[in-house]
Amino acid sequence: MGADDYGGSTILRILRKCNAFRSQPAAVLIVSTMAVFSDTVVYGLIVPFLPEILQERLGMSSSSNGLLFGCFGIGVLIGAPVSAYISDRWKIRKWPMILGLLGLGATSALFALSNAYWELIVARLAQGISSGITWAIGLGMIADVYAGEAMGWAMGIAFSGFTLGYLGGPVLGGAIYSAGGVHAIAIFVGAIAAVDLVFRLMLVEPKDINSASASRVGLSAGLELHQSEKVLSAGSDGALSSYSKEHMVSRAMKSSPALIATPAAVDPAQSLNGICAASTQEPTEIYMADGSSAEKHTSVSHVGAIPSASASAPALADATAMPTTAAPSIHQDADPVGDAVKRRTTMWDLLKEWPILACCLATVTITGAAGSFEPTLPIHMRDTYNSSTVIISVVFIAIVIPNVIIAPIAGKYTSDRRVLAWVAPYGRFAFMIGGSILQAIITACLGATTNIAGLVVNLAFVGLAGGIAAVPIMSTMGEHVERMGGDAYAKVYALFNIAYSVGVIIVPTVLPPIMNAVGFAATMGVVSAVLVFGAIILAIHPTMML
Repeated sequence: MGADDYGGSTILRILRKCNAFRSQPAAVLIVSTMAVFSDTVVYGLIVPFLPEILQERLGMSSSSNGLLFGCFGIGVLIGAPVSAYISDRWKIRKWPMILGLLGLGATSALFALSNAYWELIVARLAQGISSGITWAIGLGMIADVYAGEAMGWAMGIAFSGFTLGYLGGPVLGGAIYSAGGVHAIAIFVGAIAAVDLVFRLMLVEPKDINSASASRVGLSAGLELHQSEKVLSAGSDGALSSYSKEHMVSRAMKSSPALIATPAAVDPAQSLNGICAASTQEPTEIYMADGSSAEKHTSVSHVGAIPSASASAPALADATAMPTTAAPSIHQDADPVGDAVKRRTTMWDLLKEWPILACCLATVTITGAAGSFEPTLPIHMRDTYNSSTVIISVVFIAIVIPNVIIAPIAGKYTSDRRVLAWVAPYGRFAFMIGGSILQAIITACLGATTNIAGLVVNLAFVGLAGGIAAVPIMSTMGEHVERMGGDAYAKVYALFNIAYSVGVIIVPTVLPPIMNAVGFAATMGVVSAVLVFGAIILAIHPTMML
């Protein structure tokens, strides 16, 4: 074989691996995280130089800063629910994401070319609409292919992208603006959009991706049981003992309800054997008990046509006590779960669920508190310390790094069933409550700092506490939708975006006038009070998210 042939075969192998990777859950996670980063970095890029443009160049009051940030939130409020309805209704994720990205690039160019305040308002509103489209669908894509405990870890990764953009945007914005002005900012956003577009075009539509996530998520139970002598014990006919099957279903239910959320028409005995078969296969090669590929069955990620895990699991567990030689038939007319799933879940249905409503309230307070620094901190540093745009952007790093580090860790441990058992009956709510109270205390101390060093130290702890409080929100919402049947992931994350936009609209809009009236320290006290209020709401009604 010549060198050219060897090189050609190597390239072909790389291309084949890349093509295979397009249909993996990890590819969905990467694309969704990049989407979240792209959207939120646009939000934060303007923070360091906005006072220079509005106050010095256009002669606007400081209240105009908050209004401009609020327009972004209004745009998200428009784009998120509309795109979520379309995406969940027709099960399309990829192309709305691409359209949202193209809109983001176009509106960013419009912002750079604006010379009047009303033009900035229009551009910022359009940016928010584009961001709302990709935010809701991007998080819904993650929930499509990750379930159970792995969803918490995946949402933690996505939240790191959110933090890098939301809080890292000011860092990049200050450096780029100092080097090339507003036009350099537009070029930077265009470059991010181009790279992001390539990844989104390459991604396979999530509904066409194997539900390999179910194996990654919940097969730890199956693997443990497969290695156990109880699981290997069998009767003379080769069937698993009743005790082994009950134990297996119990462990699978605790580890991942999605793993056993099989269609109601499947024979219970076959469903049990399918779980056993799944535990011995590679994650991407799961086969059902009848020997056919999992691709031929309804996947867990595309759960719009299957009963909810919480409803199907008890029926499956009851079947374990029946003789495996004579599995009873299941009549379609006696399947209330199947009938319930035929009705599409609406946003109003989601808001009737306390865990989702509470998560929306927590999103308003927690993300609103995080957004309180963009309109206030640059003005405070400029007036108090005479800080330049570069110094202001560097100070924001103090929030970014701790938050990015803690987000995946928080996502992993706040979805660990053993950890959640320790904080029962609040479950993940315990982390939202504790993180909110800790962030409130640190934010109050932030107002008492008298130098930039103290500001940086306090902001670092704010980043840590904010990550602990915010990460469990997304995984809690996704897991609860999974328990409801799994047909409304984009809708539930549209609600998350709506709550986020409400926080972004209210807090940045009202804080600058408050700071003008009472000063920076008292303003941080107001932010702390908002966080404490959110923690009290969460603590009123415990919810067992185990």
